[in-house]
Amino acid sequence: MSTVGRNEPCPCGSGKKYKKCCENVVNIDTLVNQELDVLQAQLYDFIATAQSAEMEESYHHYLSKMDLMQADPDIYEMAFVSWYGATQKDADGVRLIERFVDKQLNTVTRPQTAEVLESWKNIRVTAGTVEKLNDNTLRVEEAISGDTLVVTEKFGKLDENSFFLGLLLPNGEKYLPFAQYFIYPAIEKAAMELVKIRYEQGEFETLHDYLSGQYLEIADVGFVLYSAEKKKAGKATSKSEKAEAEQDSDKKAEDSIEGVEIWKTPEYNEAITSLQNFLSEKEENKKESELLVAVLEKYFYTERPTIRNPKIYSGAMVDMAKNIDEISIRHVQKELAEYFDVSANSISRRSKQIWESYQDTVYELLKTVNA
Repeated sequence: MSTVGRNEPCPCGSGKKYKKCCENVVNIDTLVNQELDVLQAQLYDFIATAQSAEMEESYHHYLSKMDLMQADPDIYEMAFVSWYGATQKDADGVRLIERFVDKQLNTVTRPQTAEVLESWKNIRVTAGTVEKLNDNTLRVEEAISGDTLVVTEKFGKLDENSFFLGLLLPNGEKYLPFAQYFIYPAIEKAAMELVKIRYEQGEFETLHDYLSGQYLEIADVGFVLYSAEKKKAGKATSKSEKAEAEQDSDKKAEDSIEGVEIWKTPEYNEAITSLQNFLSEKEENKKESELLVAVLEKYFYTERPTIRNPKIYSGAMVDMAKNIDEISIRHVQKELAEYFDVSANSISRRSKQIWESYQDTVYELLKTVNA
């Protein structure tokens, strides 16, 4: 709280002495916060009413593929609007939040409010672990950077092991959550691992840069993880079931929850699915097919490559099978190149690279096929 002498200029910027202005009205911090609340609502409305073909196309792109968004369209719309306006640039390279700030600065008379409003151009997209300090304050320990962020808002009950994902508007040394943010209970460990893995797969300077593009995807995966965890907890009704669930929880969090494999990117899934479809169409031996899929999954899990064309890996895995005498799958590179619509040279290079690195893995997995 600010301390102002009665004869000092009023912090509101009126030019009057404090005793003749705001001393007997209300604390200046309260006034500023009230104005910021109004500006937040105006910012959301400004973004929501913006009309552009790009925004409309992006909205339907995400709506069609996300579990969270299909389960609760209202939450999706608020999350999409706030994310789009805060992070996505138009043809002129300007974000809607920047346009709003520039427009509203001319109408704000209080210097403190104007200073905070100007700082909103530096909105922070963040994810991390979260704990409740009091009814009006959360502390977020950010993934990747490890920075501690203090977020002020009226919060209800907060469960342990919760994961926070949100857009934060600067307010001095603290932050205000903008519009729709997410707090997912019970998935902290799995979600933090997910963010770390996907961040490392790309070439990003900061967590903010990564989340600016992947915010809605992380929100959706968080919803899937939480839904699966909730379902699992509902099944563990007896004491014995609960004890068993607790023993297995750490191991499951490392890789998956109820089959949601958090290390798999959409590109990895596409490569694996394309491989499975090819082997199924060609009516290849089921166990041998499962071997190739398992090797590809092991490769992705261990190496975490950044993929531009997933189908190169699908074709490469089939091509690699020619090195394994114990299985019957055989297809020439020309056939694979035509099927997967990639070059034969690309398949050949990737096949050789995987084989050289994963021969031991192949033969370990081969034992299970022949068992």
